[in-house]
Amino acid sequence: MSLTMMALRIAAVQALKAGGTLVGDNVLDSQISAIDQTADGKLKSDQSRPFIAVYTDAAKSQDLSQSGLRSNGRIDIMFNCGVSVTMAETNRETGETQIVDLFPATDANLEATIDMLDLQITRTLTDPDNPWAQVFGDFVQSYVAKEHVRSSSAAENVRLAAGQTKITVDVFADPRHGQPLAEGGPWPRFLALMAEHGAPQLPLFQQMLGDPTSGPYEEFERLTGMSTRDAHSLRLYTYGGVSRDVVVTEAISDAVPS
Repeated sequence: MSLTMMALRIAAVQALKAGGTLVGDNVLDSQISAIDQTADGKLKSDQSRPFIAVYTDAAKSQDLSQSGLRSNGRIDIMFNCGVSVTMAETNRETGETQIVDLFPATDANLEATIDMLDLQITRTLTDPDNPWAQVFGDFVQSYVAKEHVRSSSAAENVRLAAGQTKITVDVFADPRHGQPLAEGGPWPRFLALMAEHGAPQLPLFQQMLGDPTSGPYEEFERLTGMSTRDAHSLRLYTYGGVSRDVVVTEAISDAVPS
């Protein structure tokens, strides 16, 4: 698991909680039992009301030449949605049994709720007025694919409809430990939002990002996966206390006839 994968998932969860979807604040972070299968293959859920559960499912990076092992490459983000008739509530004003507001508890509306949640997820994650969504988008280099599948079950007469939206994205590499972060960039904004909302993961991110440190030259082995030996061979470091600029200048002078 990379820092950017964790940040993407947290930003998505918080964006959806703030985005006013049909599930309200019942957006779950990597909760395994939100949707499960019984021994006979039926679906079940431990939730008492409609939900969205967010997971960063898989990642693959093939071109590591520029950023080394910090690279994140292509990431699959999963949004599992679920609603059942057992989650219905009675509207106090009308006396009607509803799954969510304006959706009476019928089989057709179980499916309609899943369809609406798929639409709301994608709209929320691109909402220009949602700061969490904007941070989410700034971690993303490009959107690659989107898939939506659905399933349903009627185990023990408990009708459950479930949907899964998978969004595949190419994302930026993790910053190196101690890398100065650009003011106004996604990482400082992400940390500020976490502090503002009292996110429990904030100390972990602060520790893993490290205090900003900078020297005359970048730490090439951390930025690119290059070994220290290769960095020295390419004259990317100081030599005996002499700056690289001096070394390079002298090398050029020696190579040019007087």
